Amino acid sequence: MRPYQTRFQTREHAGTELARALHAYRGTGALVLAIPRGGVPVGRVVADALDAEFDLVMARRITPGMALDDTGMTWCTGEANAHGDASRQRDAQFDQLRRQRAVYKPVRKQADPGGRVVIVVDDGLVSGATMYAALSRLRKRQPARLICALPIASRAGLDRIRALVDEVICLDTPESIENLAHFYHEFSLVTDDFVRQVTAMLPVQSPGHARPGVEARVPAISRAMLVPYGTTCLRVMFETAANPIGVAVMIHAGGAERRDVRSHYLARKLRAKGFATVLVDLQPDSRFDDAPESDVDELVARLNRTLGFLHGGTPCADLPVGLLSTGTASAAALRSAAYGEAQLRAVACVAGRPDLAGAASLQRLDIPALLICASGDPKNIQINNLAFEQMHCPRQLRLIPTNGRGFEDRKALEDVATLTIAWFERHLAPQSCSRLGYGG
Repeated sequence: MRPYQTRFQTREHAGTELARALHAYRGTGALVLAIPRGGVPVGRVVADALDAEFDLVMARRITPGMALDDTGMTWCTGEANAHGDASRQRDAQFDQLRRQRAVYKPVRKQADPGGRVVIVVDDGLVSGATMYAALSRLRKRQPARLICALPIASRAGLDRIRALVDEVICLDTPESIENLAHFYHEFSLVTDDFVRQVTAMLPVQSPGHARPGVEARVPAISRAMLVPYGTTCLRVMFETAANPIGVAVMIHAGGAERRDVRSHYLARKLRAKGFATVLVDLQPDSRFDDAPESDVDELVARLNRTLGFLHGGTPCADLPVGLLSTGTASAAALRSAAYGEAQLRAVACVAGRPDLAGAASLQRLDIPALLICASGDPKNIQINNLAFEQMHCPRQLRLIPTNGRGFEDRKALEDVATLTIAWFERHLAPQSCSRLGYGG
Protein backbone atom coordinates (compact mmCIF):
# COMPACT_ATOMS: atom_id res chain seq x y z
CA MET A 1 0.00 0.00 0.00
CA ARG A 2 1.23 3.50 -0.80
CA PRO A 3 2.12 5.55 2.32
CA TYR A 4 0.49 8.65 0.82
CA GLN A 5 -2.37 9.67 -1.39
CA THR A 6 -2.84 12.50 -3.86
CA ARG A 7 -4.50 15.36 -2.00
CA PHE A 8 -4.61 18.13 -4.63
CA GLN A 9 -4.80 18.29 -8.40
CA THR A 10 -2.54 21.35 -8.76
CA ARG A 11 -1.16 24.15 -6.63
CA GLU A 12 -4.03 26.31 -7.89
CA HIS A 13 -6.49 23.68 -6.66
CA ALA A 14 -4.76 23.75 -3.27
CA GLY A 15 -5.09 27.53 -3.24
CA THR A 16 -8.82 27.26 -3.92
CA GLU A 17 -9.38 24.94 -0.96
CA LEU A 18 -7.14 27.03 1.27
CA ALA A 19 -9.09 30.18 0.36
CA ARG A 20 -12.30 28.52 1.57
CA ALA A 21 -10.68 27.90 4.94
CA LEU A 22 -9.63 31.57 5.06
CA HIS A 23 -13.01 33.00 4.03
CA ALA A 24 -13.35 34.93 7.32
CA TYR A 25 -10.57 37.25 6.12
CA ARG A 26 -12.26 38.16 2.87
CA GLY A 27 -12.66 41.89 2.44
CA THR A 28 -10.57 42.73 5.51
CA GLY A 29 -7.76 44.36 3.55
CA ALA A 30 -5.45 41.44 4.29
CA LEU A 31 -2.03 41.08 2.73
CA VAL A 32 -1.22 37.63 1.29
CA LEU A 33 2.51 36.90 1.07
CA ALA A 34 3.75 33.84 -0.82
CA ILE A 35 7.15 32.18 -0.45
CA PRO A 36 8.72 31.75 -3.91
CA ARG A 37 8.55 29.73 -5.86
CA GLY A 38 6.08 26.96 -5.04
CA GLY A 39 3.91 29.15 -2.82
CA VAL A 40 3.24 31.70 -5.56
CA PRO A 41 0.47 29.90 -7.53
CA VAL A 42 -1.19 28.94 -4.22
CA GLY A 43 -0.95 32.44 -2.81
CA ARG A 44 -2.22 34.17 -5.93
CA VAL A 45 -5.44 32.13 -5.89
CA VAL A 46 -5.90 32.83 -2.18
CA ALA A 47 -5.34 36.57 -2.63
CA ASP A 48 -7.82 36.83 -5.50
CA ALA A 49 -10.47 34.88 -3.58
CA LEU A 50 -10.07 37.07 -0.48
CA ASP A 51 -9.92 40.41 -2.30
CA ALA A 52 -6.48 40.76 -0.74
CA GLU A 53 -3.26 42.43 -1.81
CA PHE A 54 -0.65 39.95 -3.04
CA ASP A 55 3.13 40.03 -2.73
CA LEU A 56 6.16 37.89 -1.97
CA VAL A 57 8.16 37.17 1.18
CA MET A 58 11.69 36.00 0.45
CA ALA A 59 13.23 33.13 2.42
CA ARG A 60 15.40 30.17 1.47
CA ARG A 61 16.45 26.90 3.09
CA ILE A 62 20.16 26.32 3.73
CA THR A 63 20.28 22.89 5.40
CA PRO A 64 17.68 20.86 7.33
CA GLY A 65 16.45 23.11 10.15
CA MET A 66 18.27 26.21 8.91
CA ALA A 67 17.12 28.97 6.53
CA LEU A 68 17.76 32.63 5.80
CA ASP A 69 15.57 35.65 5.10
CA ASP A 70 16.06 38.36 2.49
CA THR A 71 18.34 40.40 4.78
CA GLY A 72 20.78 37.50 5.03
CA MET A 73 19.91 36.71 8.65
CA THR A 74 20.06 32.99 9.46
CA TRP A 75 17.26 31.33 11.44
CA CYS A 76 17.36 27.90 13.06
CA THR A 77 14.37 25.83 14.15
CA GLY A 78 16.31 24.05 16.90
CA GLU A 79 17.06 20.83 15.05
CA ALA A 80 19.67 22.23 12.66
CA ASN A 81 22.89 20.33 12.06
CA ALA A 82 25.77 22.60 13.02
CA HIS A 83 28.39 20.36 11.39
CA GLY A 84 29.48 20.16 7.78
CA ASP A 85 29.72 23.02 5.30
CA ALA A 86 26.67 25.01 6.42
CA SER A 87 28.58 28.31 6.20
CA ARG A 88 29.56 27.73 2.55
CA GLN A 89 26.04 26.62 1.69
CA ARG A 90 24.65 29.70 3.42
CA ASP A 91 26.70 31.99 1.16
CA ALA A 92 25.59 30.12 -1.95
CA GLN A 93 21.92 30.19 -0.95
CA PHE A 94 22.07 33.89 -0.07
CA ASP A 95 23.56 34.62 -3.51
CA GLN A 96 20.66 32.71 -5.04
CA LEU A 97 18.15 34.56 -2.88
CA ARG A 98 19.59 37.92 -3.92
CA ARG A 99 19.44 36.87 -7.56
CA GLN A 100 15.79 35.96 -7.21
CA ARG A 101 15.04 39.20 -5.41
CA ALA A 102 16.68 41.14 -8.25
CA VAL A 103 14.55 39.25 -10.76
CA TYR A 104 11.28 39.84 -8.89
CA LYS A 105 11.92 43.34 -7.48
CA PRO A 106 11.41 45.36 -10.70
CA VAL A 107 7.89 44.00 -10.99
CA ARG A 108 6.36 45.97 -8.14
CA LYS A 109 7.10 47.85 -4.92
CA GLN A 110 7.08 45.58 -1.90
CA ALA A 111 3.98 45.83 0.30
CA ASP A 112 4.35 46.97 3.92
CA PRO A 113 3.01 44.39 6.42
CA GLY A 114 3.07 46.79 9.39
CA GLY A 115 -0.29 47.03 11.19
CA ARG A 116 -2.06 44.69 8.76
CA VAL A 117 -3.53 41.20 8.73
CA VAL A 118 -0.78 39.20 7.01
CA ILE A 119 -1.33 35.69 5.62
CA VAL A 120 1.84 33.80 4.68
CA VAL A 121 1.34 30.99 2.16
CA ASP A 122 3.44 28.18 0.74
CA ASP A 123 2.59 25.00 -1.18
CA GLY A 124 3.55 22.84 1.80
CA LEU A 125 5.81 22.50 4.81
CA VAL A 126 8.20 19.65 5.59
CA SER A 127 10.84 20.68 8.16
CA GLY A 128 9.48 24.21 8.58
CA ALA A 129 12.83 26.02 8.27
CA THR A 130 11.94 28.25 5.31
CA MET A 131 8.58 29.23 6.78
CA TYR A 132 10.29 29.83 10.15
CA ALA A 133 12.69 32.34 8.55
CA ALA A 134 9.88 34.12 6.68
CA LEU A 135 7.64 34.41 9.74
CA SER A 136 10.47 35.51 12.02
CA ARG A 137 11.37 38.32 9.64
CA LEU A 138 7.73 39.41 9.30
CA ARG A 139 7.09 39.35 13.05
CA LYS A 140 9.77 42.03 13.45
CA ARG A 141 7.80 44.27 11.07
CA GLN A 142 4.83 44.33 13.49
CA PRO A 143 1.80 43.04 11.59
CA ALA A 144 -1.54 43.39 13.39
CA ARG A 145 -2.16 39.66 12.96
CA LEU A 146 0.17 37.06 11.45
CA ILE A 147 -1.33 33.90 9.95
CA CYS A 148 0.41 30.89 8.43
CA ALA A 149 -1.75 29.15 5.79
CA LEU A 150 -0.72 25.86 4.19
CA PRO A 151 -2.38 23.18 2.08
CA ILE A 152 -0.31 20.46 3.74
CA ALA A 153 2.35 20.24 6.45
CA SER A 154 4.08 17.70 8.62
CA ARG A 155 3.03 17.79 12.26
CA ALA A 156 6.58 18.29 13.48
CA GLY A 157 7.13 21.14 11.03
CA LEU A 158 3.96 22.91 12.17
CA ASP A 159 4.97 22.58 15.81
CA ARG A 160 8.19 24.48 15.04
CA ILE A 161 6.42 27.57 13.71
CA ARG A 162 3.28 27.80 15.89
CA ALA A 163 4.83 30.15 18.43
CA LEU A 164 5.61 32.73 15.73
CA VAL A 165 2.03 33.25 14.52
CA ASP A 166 -1.37 34.21 15.80
CA GLU A 167 -3.11 31.48 13.81
CA VAL A 168 -2.22 28.40 11.77
CA ILE A 169 -4.55 27.15 9.06
CA CYS A 170 -3.54 23.86 7.46
CA LEU A 171 -5.76 21.54 5.40
CA ASP A 172 -3.86 18.29 5.93
CA THR A 173 -1.25 17.23 8.51
CA PRO A 174 0.21 13.78 7.86
CA GLU A 175 2.60 12.37 10.43
CA SER A 176 5.54 12.81 8.06
CA ILE A 177 6.20 14.02 4.52
CA GLU A 178 8.97 12.57 2.37
CA ASN A 179 8.16 14.65 -0.71
CA LEU A 180 5.47 17.28 -1.25
CA ALA A 181 5.02 16.06 -4.84
CA HIS A 182 3.36 12.90 -3.46
CA PHE A 183 0.37 14.99 -2.43
CA TYR A 184 -0.19 16.72 -5.79
CA HIS A 185 -1.27 15.16 -9.06
CA GLU A 186 0.65 17.86 -10.95
CA PHE A 187 3.72 19.30 -9.23
CA SER A 188 5.76 20.86 -12.02
CA LEU A 189 8.63 23.30 -11.50
CA VAL A 190 7.58 26.90 -10.87
CA THR A 191 9.93 29.13 -12.85
CA ASP A 192 11.19 32.63 -12.08
CA ASP A 193 9.40 33.85 -15.21
CA PHE A 194 6.13 32.42 -13.91
CA VAL A 195 6.63 34.24 -10.60
CA ARG A 196 7.22 37.51 -12.45
CA GLN A 197 4.08 37.00 -14.53
CA VAL A 198 1.91 36.24 -11.50
CA THR A 199 3.21 39.08 -9.34
CA ALA A 200 2.88 41.52 -12.24
CA MET A 201 -0.85 40.86 -12.57
CA LEU A 202 -3.00 43.83 -11.63
CA PRO A 203 -5.62 43.25 -8.95
CA VAL A 204 -8.60 41.61 -10.62
CA GLN A 205 -12.27 41.98 -9.86
CA SER A 206 -13.25 39.98 -6.84
CA PRO A 207 -14.44 36.49 -7.89
CA GLY A 208 -17.22 36.82 -5.34
CA HIS A 209 -18.62 40.02 -6.79
CA ALA A 210 -20.80 40.38 -9.85
CA ARG A 211 -20.33 43.20 -12.33
CA PRO A 212 -22.05 46.45 -11.32
CA GLY A 213 -25.75 46.36 -12.02
CA VAL A 214 -25.74 42.66 -12.98
CA GLU A 215 -27.45 40.02 -10.91
CA ALA A 216 -25.01 37.26 -9.86
CA ARG A 217 -26.74 34.36 -11.61
CA VAL A 218 -23.50 32.42 -11.97
CA PRO A 219 -21.43 32.29 -8.77
CA ALA A 220 -17.65 32.44 -8.57
CA ILE A 221 -16.27 28.91 -8.88
CA SER A 222 -12.80 27.37 -8.74
CA ARG A 223 -13.05 23.63 -8.62
CA ALA A 224 -11.20 20.51 -9.72
CA MET A 225 -13.68 18.00 -11.15
CA LEU A 226 -13.66 14.44 -12.43
CA VAL A 227 -15.64 13.83 -15.62
CA PRO A 228 -16.62 10.14 -15.99
CA TYR A 229 -15.48 8.63 -19.27
CA GLY A 230 -15.78 4.90 -19.83
CA THR A 231 -14.01 3.10 -17.02
CA THR A 232 -11.90 6.12 -16.10
CA CYS A 233 -12.25 9.85 -15.45
CA LEU A 234 -10.97 13.04 -17.06
CA ARG A 235 -9.55 15.58 -14.64
CA VAL A 236 -10.98 19.05 -15.28
CA MET A 237 -10.10 22.37 -13.66
CA PHE A 238 -13.13 24.71 -13.89
CA GLU A 239 -12.75 28.33 -12.78
CA THR A 240 -14.85 31.44 -13.25
CA ALA A 241 -15.64 34.80 -11.71
CA ALA A 242 -19.27 35.73 -11.22
CA ASN A 243 -21.34 36.09 -14.41
CA PRO A 244 -18.81 35.16 -17.13
CA ILE A 245 -19.45 36.25 -20.71
CA GLY A 246 -18.33 32.96 -22.24
CA VAL A 247 -16.33 29.81 -21.63
CA ALA A 248 -12.86 29.01 -22.94
CA VAL A 249 -12.28 25.25 -22.99
CA MET A 250 -8.51 24.70 -23.06
CA ILE A 251 -7.34 21.28 -24.20
CA HIS A 252 -4.11 19.43 -24.87
CA ALA A 253 -3.18 15.76 -25.12
CA GLY A 254 -0.20 14.79 -22.96
CA GLY A 255 2.87 16.82 -22.12
CA ALA A 256 1.20 18.39 -19.07
CA GLU A 257 4.49 19.14 -17.32
CA ARG A 258 5.78 21.18 -20.27
CA ARG A 259 2.48 22.96 -20.92
CA ASP A 260 1.30 23.51 -17.33
CA VAL A 261 2.72 26.99 -16.75
CA ARG A 262 1.62 28.25 -20.18
CA SER A 263 -1.90 26.89 -19.78
CA HIS A 264 -2.48 28.43 -16.37
CA TYR A 265 -1.06 31.77 -17.52
CA LEU A 266 -3.46 31.90 -20.49
CA ALA A 267 -6.35 30.81 -18.26
CA ARG A 268 -5.70 33.66 -15.80
CA LYS A 269 -5.58 36.17 -18.66
CA LEU A 270 -8.88 34.89 -20.04
CA ARG A 271 -10.59 34.98 -16.64
CA ALA A 272 -9.38 38.56 -16.10
CA LYS A 273 -11.34 39.44 -19.26
CA GLY A 274 -14.54 37.84 -18.01
CA PHE A 275 -14.34 34.30 -19.40
CA ALA A 276 -14.76 31.09 -17.46
CA THR A 277 -11.99 28.57 -18.17
CA VAL A 278 -12.00 24.79 -18.38
CA LEU A 279 -8.58 23.11 -18.44
CA VAL A 280 -8.41 19.44 -19.41
CA ASP A 281 -5.67 17.07 -20.52
CA LEU A 282 -7.35 14.61 -22.91
CA GLN A 283 -4.53 12.09 -22.35
CA PRO A 284 -3.45 12.65 -18.73
CA ASP A 285 -1.65 9.33 -18.37
CA SER A 286 0.31 9.56 -21.60
CA ARG A 287 4.07 9.10 -21.42
CA PHE A 288 4.48 11.10 -24.61
CA ASP A 289 4.65 14.84 -25.23
CA ASP A 290 1.69 14.74 -27.62
CA ALA A 291 -0.88 12.23 -28.89
CA PRO A 292 -0.26 10.34 -32.15
CA GLU A 293 -2.43 10.79 -35.23
CA SER A 294 -4.15 7.46 -34.57
CA ASP A 295 -5.66 8.83 -31.34
CA VAL A 296 -7.60 11.74 -32.86
CA ASP A 297 -10.96 9.90 -32.85
CA GLU A 298 -10.50 9.05 -29.17
CA LEU A 299 -9.55 12.66 -28.39
CA VAL A 300 -12.73 13.86 -30.11
CA ALA A 301 -14.83 11.50 -27.98
CA ARG A 302 -13.14 12.73 -24.79
CA LEU A 303 -13.57 16.37 -25.79
CA ASN A 304 -17.24 15.83 -26.58
CA ARG A 305 -17.69 14.18 -23.20
CA THR A 306 -16.09 17.20 -21.52
CA LEU A 307 -18.34 19.60 -23.44
CA GLY A 308 -21.36 17.53 -22.49
CA PHE A 309 -20.36 17.78 -18.84
CA LEU A 310 -19.88 21.54 -19.17
CA HIS A 311 -23.38 21.98 -20.61
CA GLY A 312 -25.11 19.59 -18.23
CA GLY A 313 -23.18 19.89 -14.98
CA THR A 314 -22.14 23.52 -14.49
CA PRO A 315 -23.84 26.91 -14.11
CA CYS A 316 -22.33 27.93 -17.47
CA ALA A 317 -24.58 25.53 -19.36
CA ASP A 318 -26.00 28.15 -21.75
CA LEU A 319 -22.93 30.27 -22.38
CA PRO A 320 -21.14 30.37 -25.75
CA VAL A 321 -18.00 28.26 -25.84
CA GLY A 322 -14.62 28.75 -27.49
CA LEU A 323 -12.03 25.99 -27.87
CA LEU A 324 -8.34 26.76 -27.26
CA SER A 325 -6.09 23.85 -28.23
CA THR A 326 -2.55 22.86 -29.07
CA GLY A 327 -0.76 19.97 -30.78
CA THR A 328 -2.83 16.97 -31.82
CA ALA A 329 -5.66 18.18 -29.60
CA SER A 330 -6.22 20.93 -32.20
CA ALA A 331 -7.35 18.27 -34.67
CA ALA A 332 -9.89 17.04 -32.12
CA ALA A 333 -11.07 20.61 -31.50
CA LEU A 334 -11.58 21.34 -35.20
CA ARG A 335 -13.30 18.04 -35.88
CA SER A 336 -15.58 18.46 -32.87
CA ALA A 337 -16.38 22.03 -33.92
CA ALA A 338 -17.16 20.95 -37.48
CA TYR A 339 -19.79 18.48 -36.32
CA GLY A 340 -20.61 20.04 -32.96
CA GLU A 341 -23.45 21.96 -31.42
CA ALA A 342 -24.47 25.60 -31.72
CA GLN A 343 -22.81 26.73 -28.48
CA LEU A 344 -19.35 26.28 -30.02
CA ARG A 345 -18.75 29.76 -31.40
CA ALA A 346 -15.00 29.96 -32.09
CA VAL A 347 -11.82 27.90 -32.07
CA ALA A 348 -8.16 28.87 -31.62
CA CYS A 349 -5.22 26.54 -32.27
CA VAL A 350 -1.74 27.33 -30.92
CA ALA A 351 1.10 25.42 -32.60
CA GLY A 352 -1.57 22.91 -33.57
CA ARG A 353 -1.92 20.06 -36.03
CA PRO A 354 -5.10 21.08 -37.89
CA ASP A 355 -4.16 18.82 -40.79
CA LEU A 356 -4.98 15.78 -38.65
CA ALA A 357 -8.62 16.88 -38.50
CA GLY A 358 -8.97 15.82 -42.16
CA ALA A 359 -9.99 17.78 -45.23
CA ALA A 360 -13.70 16.98 -44.80
CA SER A 361 -13.78 18.50 -41.30
CA LEU A 362 -11.78 21.56 -42.34
CA GLN A 363 -14.10 22.24 -45.28
CA ARG A 364 -17.21 21.67 -43.18
CA LEU A 365 -16.14 23.99 -40.34
CA ASP A 366 -18.27 27.13 -40.25
CA ILE A 367 -17.31 28.81 -36.96
CA PRO A 368 -14.40 31.31 -36.85
CA ALA A 369 -10.97 29.67 -36.57
CA LEU A 370 -7.69 31.26 -35.42
CA LEU A 371 -4.43 29.46 -36.22
CA ILE A 372 -1.34 30.66 -34.32
CA CYS A 373 2.20 29.55 -35.21
CA ALA A 374 5.67 30.31 -33.88
CA SER A 375 7.81 32.19 -36.40
CA GLY A 376 10.69 29.84 -35.68
CA ASP A 377 8.80 26.67 -36.69
CA PRO A 378 8.62 26.57 -40.54
CA LYS A 379 7.24 23.02 -40.57
CA ASN A 380 4.27 23.95 -38.39
CA ILE A 381 3.71 27.11 -40.43
CA GLN A 382 3.48 25.03 -43.60
CA ILE A 383 1.05 22.58 -41.97
CA ASN A 384 -1.20 25.38 -40.73
CA ASN A 385 -1.05 27.24 -44.05
CA LEU A 386 -2.26 24.16 -45.96
CA ALA A 387 -5.10 23.67 -43.46
CA PHE A 388 -5.97 27.36 -43.69
CA GLU A 389 -6.37 27.07 -47.47
CA GLN A 390 -8.84 24.19 -47.06
CA MET A 391 -11.10 26.12 -44.68
CA HIS A 392 -14.09 28.16 -45.87
CA CYS A 393 -15.05 29.64 -42.48
CA PRO A 394 -14.00 33.09 -41.16
CA ARG A 395 -10.36 32.50 -40.27
CA GLN A 396 -6.98 34.01 -39.52
CA LEU A 397 -3.44 32.64 -39.59
CA ARG A 398 -1.09 34.58 -37.31
CA LEU A 399 2.66 34.22 -36.81
CA ILE A 400 4.19 35.26 -33.49
CA PRO A 401 7.88 36.20 -33.31
CA THR A 402 9.69 33.68 -31.11
CA ASN A 403 13.22 32.73 -30.12
CA GLY A 404 12.66 29.17 -31.31
CA ARG A 405 9.94 26.69 -32.21
CA GLY A 406 7.84 27.20 -29.08
CA PHE A 407 6.15 29.93 -27.07
CA GLU A 408 8.31 29.67 -23.96
CA ASP A 409 9.54 33.28 -23.76
CA ARG A 410 7.33 35.77 -21.97
CA LYS A 411 6.76 38.17 -24.89
CA ALA A 412 5.57 35.35 -27.17
CA LEU A 413 3.21 34.06 -24.49
CA GLU A 414 1.79 37.55 -23.98
CA ASP A 415 1.17 37.77 -27.74
CA VAL A 416 -0.66 34.42 -27.69
CA ALA A 417 -2.86 35.67 -24.84
CA THR A 418 -3.61 38.97 -26.62
CA LEU A 419 -4.61 37.27 -29.89
CA THR A 420 -6.71 34.60 -28.19
CA ILE A 421 -8.56 37.03 -25.92
CA ALA A 422 -9.33 39.37 -28.83
CA TRP A 423 -10.61 36.41 -30.90
CA PHE A 424 -12.92 35.15 -28.17
CA GLU A 425 -14.12 38.65 -27.26
CA ARG A 426 -15.03 39.21 -30.89
CA HIS A 427 -16.85 35.93 -31.46
CA LEU A 428 -18.15 34.89 -28.02
CA ALA A 429 -18.92 37.98 -25.93
CA PRO A 430 -21.37 39.77 -28.30
CA GLN A 431 -23.54 36.67 -28.45
CA SER A 432 -23.68 35.87 -24.75
CA CYS A 433 -27.05 34.53 -23.66
CA SER A 434 -29.09 36.30 -21.02
CA ARG A 435 -30.36 33.18 -19.33
CA LEU A 436 -27.86 31.23 -17.24
CA GLY A 437 -28.41 28.12 -15.20
CA TYR A 438 -27.74 24.43 -14.80
CA GLY A 439 -28.60 22.28 -17.79
CA GLY A 440 -31.25 19.64 -17.40
